[in-house]
Amino acid sequence: MRWTALLLTFCAAAFATNPKPHHPAKSSTLPVTTSSPAARKEFEHAMGDLEMMRRADAVNDLRATVKRDPKFAQAYILLSHLTHDPDEELSTRARAQQLAAQATPGERLLIRWLSGVQENNYVPAIAAMNDLLAMYPQDHRTAFLAGRWLVHQRRYAQGVFVLEHAIALLPDYPAALNELAYAYAFSGNFEKAAGLMERYVQLEPDQPNPYDSYGEILRAAGQYDAALDKYRMAIRIDPTFGSELGVADTYAVMGREAEAREEYAKALMFVNSENDQVEYELQSALTWIRENNHKQGDKSLHEVARHAHSLGLAKLEAEANRIMAMSAPDYKDALHHLKAAEHALDEGYPISKSDREEERALVLKVAALQAAQNKSMEAASKAVAQLESMAAQSRSQIIQVAYHSAAGGVLMEQGKYAEAIAHLQEDTESPESMQLLWKAYQQTGAQEDAKLLAARLAGINEPTVEQALVVPQFRVMLAEQQQQAAK
Repeated sequence: MRWTALLLTFCAAAFATNPKPHHPAKSSTLPVTTSSPAARKEFEHAMGDLEMMRRADAVNDLRATVKRDPKFAQAYILLSHLTHDPDEELSTRARAQQLAAQATPGERLLIRWLSGVQENNYVPAIAAMNDLLAMYPQDHRTAFLAGRWLVHQRRYAQGVFVLEHAIALLPDYPAALNELAYAYAFSGNFEKAAGLMERYVQLEPDQPNPYDSYGEILRAAGQYDAALDKYRMAIRIDPTFGSELGVADTYAVMGREAEAREEYAKALMFVNSENDQVEYELQSALTWIRENNHKQGDKSLHEVARHAHSLGLAKLEAEANRIMAMSAPDYKDALHHLKAAEHALDEGYPISKSDREEERALVLKVAALQAAQNKSMEAASKAVAQLESMAAQSRSQIIQVAYHSAAGGVLMEQGKYAEAIAHLQEDTESPESMQLLWKAYQQTGAQEDAKLLAARLAGINEPTVEQALVVPQFRVMLAEQQQQAAK
């Protein structure tokens, strides 16, 4: 929370009336340094694709850009930022860093920011981002890139601040409206998000992403039928865009798992990368968890892990094993999968330091919670201590939240409810942590807090393993409580 407040202060300072960046800017927008007119044209096309949320097309355009100009530093760092290919991410980041000395001061800040977050150097990376925003306070695209990154980092308050600035600079900026709507929706303000989505649709009625994004926000708000209508509109506009994934995810949270699996299979026909293919397979495997079919779920997740391993996708292999540990029927089985997840991260496949350490933190969180629930308190404390050390060295939101979630969960098992609350309040998005916090509120007599949190928890509609394991059962329990209270 303190780090979030500090980052928001930095963002505000970046847009001060008279910013004083380290290097004076000579233009109002971030320069694009290339000697090739053809490369510049390809680069602008890539940025247009990114703003229309056509990530795969943007990646292909950036690949063409650096072929036309092998010394185009800004194109390399954006390619590293957007690609899902671990080898390409590493090689293009290294190339951007090599070429940084030939770029403008603003481009060097962009490289320092985006490479820093991939290398788990969040403090200097965010400082570079803020310096870049201060250097070009009138550049709506730079503000969009920063706001988009903040939203993806779940730093919604800061994302709103930066994206509102982008829209102040360019009121009808579709890309910024889209990301701002997500920031409000994930903060729980669905009314504000819907208004922004209506504007987005009006600005780009012939593009699929406005309907796709609107569908995701409507699903998050629990408006399933309206969400499906929006996704199907996106499919009618562009059948290759990939909105079948949204239909599948919506069916999954509705409890229509067989239909969800059919839609995931359709979505797989339009994947643009091996990474996307494994991610879709992973989402499909979660449907068996929702059906409480452990045997089939374990089989499907093993297949996902093997597929990820064959492609050298260490993060996804570890994630599949972590999910198997979370849904394991006994502690011994969970330990087996946790070890497999750790092995995948340490096997030497190409992976950014931030991806490796963030997934390791999530594995340690599961290890701590599983150990505590099985009364192996020494193992639980050891995992929490490792997470505490990681959190002290990194400002990654994922690592910070993983530490607090694990620490809070272990304290709950020890009956230290008041101490647990302080940690669990740092993780108010994970259904697992929210359920623990709800129990802690009840144990400490904070009944009104518990009531408000229960409503939020029951309303989570994200197609994640945490939602699958917690929310459906929590809804049933709440309904039973309400029926008993009515008698």
